[in-house]
Amino acid sequence: MACCHSYFTPHEGGESVFAVDSSAIAFGPGVLAEAGDRARGLGMTRVALFTDSRVRQLPQLAQVWESLVGAGLDVVVFDEVRVEPTDESFAHAVRFATEGRFDGYVSVGGGSVIDTAKAANLYASYPADLLDYVNAPIGRALPVPGPLAPHIACPTTSGTGSECTGIAVFDLLSMHVKTGIASSRLKPSMALVDPTTTHSLPGAVVAASGFDVLCHA
Repeated sequence: MACCHSYFTPHEGGESVFAVDSSAIAFGPGVLAEAGDRARGLGMTRVALFTDSRVRQLPQLAQVWESLVGAGLDVVVFDEVRVEPTDESFAHAVRFATEGRFDGYVSVGGGSVIDTAKAANLYASYPADLLDYVNAPIGRALPVPGPLAPHIACPTTSGTGSECTGIAVFDLLSMHVKTGIASSRLKPSMALVDPTTTHSLPGAVVAASGFDVLCHA
């Protein structure tokens, strides 16, 4: 890492330390078939399976669902995730999670799906006003009080990296701004990354995901 010092410019009073702390990742073709065993290993019995209406129709979602059910888990699907989530869509997902009394979450989709599952897990575990955990200066940036229910993220795009971060992003409609929640507690317990999920993506989504990776880098 010494070679990096020549590229680092410290700022007066600024942060000069960073940590690398990723989710556990299982990677490879067919890994989605392990969802049930992985979920059961994390102690899940009643699972909220998050996705969106388009992914709901794909074989990848069916593969995960069959794996979970085959492992003897009680599974309820939530397919009303909004692409580019808003505070309203987060609230809708939180109501679902709160009423469902789930002890585990599995998300299958892009960053919007994974972020929505993170938010639902958080607010169902520790009910609060939406802005309580939202980053300052938009929100109050209160710390997450404790651990969340286990969450397995199964990304179907390669753009956001949400399966490995403790961040959930959304649009706050009343202020016309994009903001989010950041806490290591939000980081999924595990990511199941099957590269074959990208084979059925439309070309425009592949291109957008690629630009997303470049922008994050």
